[in-house]
Amino acid sequence: MASRSMFSQHHKDLLSELISVDTVTPMESGRCCDLPRALDLYAAAAQRIGFTTLYRHVPTLDCEAPVSVKRRAEEMGPEFFAHQASIVLGSQDIHGCADVMFNFHMDTVGPFFPARNLRGGIHGRGAADNKGPGVAILEGIERWAANHPPEKRRPRLLIQCVAGEEGGAMGVYGTKQLMELGYHGSLNIFAIPSGGAYFDSSTCSMTLELSVDGKGATDDAPHRGDNASLILSYLCAELARQMGPICSRTDVRMTLAGVATGDMHNRVYGTGRAQFNFSYRTTRSGELVKSAVTSAIETAGFRFVDIFGGIDVFTRTAMRLDQILTVRWLKSGLPVLTNRNADWERKLADAGIKRHADDAETFTCDAMWGQGRGYSIMWGPGSLSMNGAHTSSEHIDFADLDQFADQVAALLFIASYEVTGAAACQT
Repeated sequence: MASRSMFSQHHKDLLSELISVDTVTPMESGRCCDLPRALDLYAAAAQRIGFTTLYRHVPTLDCEAPVSVKRRAEEMGPEFFAHQASIVLGSQDIHGCADVMFNFHMDTVGPFFPARNLRGGIHGRGAADNKGPGVAILEGIERWAANHPPEKRRPRLLIQCVAGEEGGAMGVYGTKQLMELGYHGSLNIFAIPSGGAYFDSSTCSMTLELSVDGKGATDDAPHRGDNASLILSYLCAELARQMGPICSRTDVRMTLAGVATGDMHNRVYGTGRAQFNFSYRTTRSGELVKSAVTSAIETAGFRFVDIFGGIDVFTRTAMRLDQILTVRWLKSGLPVLTNRNADWERKLADAGIKRHADDAETFTCDAMWGQGRGYSIMWGPGSLSMNGAHTSSEHIDFADLDQFADQVAALLFIASYEVTGAAACQT
């Protein structure tokens, strides 16, 4: 790690304090976290450089959301959304579109572990994904403001500090709703570790669930049970076999995420579930794969009945397949980000900010909700893989935060000299 950086001590302290606040998403933990406290800490730091809280958004269960979000919200009750607020901070009392909007998520994956100083950096949950980039935004704005010529116009700035990015929530109760309320900019920067260069396209994912709700049995009479283990293992294998070549042709990544029934050797488990995840780069490829999955499951079901219907111990299972098997999409039909803007691309280049090549490997994040609302990019310090995001080694180098802050300041300096404004938001 780099041993020196110019990243300010007060922002190092803020980052350490934010990392030490447990903001693990309830989508993973099933419990409330202290995200409201983290929002308050960040808002107070932003206030010191001239920002005010324009809006505090507390979502409700009636929001459009993946099945997994609704399940968790129903399990936890009103406390779920009460602890999953998002805030919008503004450099002015902004009505309508800003010049530049920054977005970062305060929720993290689990398990939680607090901040620990490293030589030239910091280790802890959220250091790279995504509290470090969020604090570096403030550092960059502060540097720009300190050197901003008083006679020049000040770009109208927004910061979205959101919940609901991790755990499969897909931003539906944070970023999506804030964007729909009009809190976006001519340029929308979704801060995420992107290797220093930016993406202006993203992937998205859809999740399929196969569930069996039948009757179990013991090893004394296995023929009297509905064998969920057999159904799910067979369908998963068949679905993987049939969908593998189709996913390759359509540039879709398929993941068999998990199969669960039971772990005892002398039981027939009558219930269980399995999940597949499909990550796509275009809406069209997602639609093609979804249609192919429907056909593949139907074919696999016919084969299952044909193969196992004549085997005594599995006859009941085969004959009851249609009654006990449920196939549903936990999430599907979500958008991807794909946009270009020659004017902002030039400004970004002038600020020394590079664009990833069209064929670079991108990823899924809240930026998909920026489609059609200005020019939206995914850009930030560090790397999801190299900085150990979602692992026990998560860390960030202050030198990376320092460089990102410098580039933010340079971009705002360029924006100060050129008219952008609301008209550009209508792209």
